[in-house]
Amino acid sequence: MREAWHTNNKKTYIIPQDLTKEEIENHKQIAKKGTFLCPYCKAKLYVKSGEIHGNYFSHLHSESCEESKKSDARHSQYEKQKKSDSSRHPQILAMMFDELDVLSKVYPHLSNSYGYLNPEFTKFIPDISLKINEHIYAITIVTNITSLTDATKAKNIEKQREYYTALGYDPLFFIERSNLGIDIDKQSLVLWASEKEALTIQNADENWMSFLSNLAPVNELQEVLNLPYTDLNVKSIMYITPADQEIAIEAFHVVEHPNTSPVKVHFLSKPYKLNFSQAFKLANDILTLANLQIELENQSKYSEKFRQAKHIYQEEQKEKEQQVKIDTEHKRKSAEEKSRIYREGFKNNTYNTLDKENKVDRLKKMFNSNK
Repeated sequence: MREAWHTNNKKTYIIPQDLTKEEIENHKQIAKKGTFLCPYCKAKLYVKSGEIHGNYFSHLHSESCEESKKSDARHSQYEKQKKSDSSRHPQILAMMFDELDVLSKVYPHLSNSYGYLNPEFTKFIPDISLKINEHIYAITIVTNITSLTDATKAKNIEKQREYYTALGYDPLFFIERSNLGIDIDKQSLVLWASEKEALTIQNADENWMSFLSNLAPVNELQEVLNLPYTDLNVKSIMYITPADQEIAIEAFHVVEHPNTSPVKVHFLSKPYKLNFSQAFKLANDILTLANLQIELENQSKYSEKFRQAKHIYQEEQKEKEQQVKIDTEHKRKSAEEKSRIYREGFKNNTYNTLDKENKVDRLKKMFNSNK
């Protein structure tokens, strides 16, 4: 097992896998002195290390208790689940977990643990299980999306989201930022299928939907701002910076384009970076995952953008209407001219009235002679 109760620090300790030989020996020594206990049965634990299992804790004679066996099974399931992730994943996870540990000291009602330590998860295991009073989250970091891994990852994310939701958890997916792709219009993202499945609706998205509905009717927004012709269901996609940079989160508020391949989504405002203390602020025990002040400023800018675009749109419509009138008048005059020319041609035609009278007289004579 990877976890143990540290008797002096009074908290769960996860044994690192990158220990040096000296550090491993030191862990073994303090374990012999009773530093580590089983979190489940409180038995004394020993430290072992090997090429196959890495660094781990063990009961005396490897006689594990039932709960620790279940924990080992969850960890094995988790390892299989994360097999296709990149080598950067553990580093990003460690930094996120450390940040949440700090927040738990600021917010006593917030607690976090590694997903495999939560016995509720069996079928799928998130990276982190987070609890804020009664509100619970299942957090997953997604890395190493390629053309070869995308389809499988997308299906797994879909299943995970359904599974976590059924358990009462709010699923959150953070995509490694190296997968971010902005389209050439500079107002849309091109997504892997995995990224599409990672879209979620956060409080900030609901605020955007309310804002848009109060700004103008949907069809007017679509015409004026060239928004996708679909329901304006705003969602978030959240990116997390790579492990070699200062950890930060960027959230795009997006509307999906229908029937696009690859998937394309229109983002409503430029994203901004948030450190964890900013992103994980709480509002009614719910993570904000946004800077509310910046969100209000962005919506104000969006209102101004709409006002200017609407003015331009109305002017263009006036020009089009004027052009239609000009074209209609031109067609009317053209039709009149054609009619005049036709009448003139008919008037000057050799087939005149005298010809008609002569033909009538000849017909009468022929008729009378036949009689």
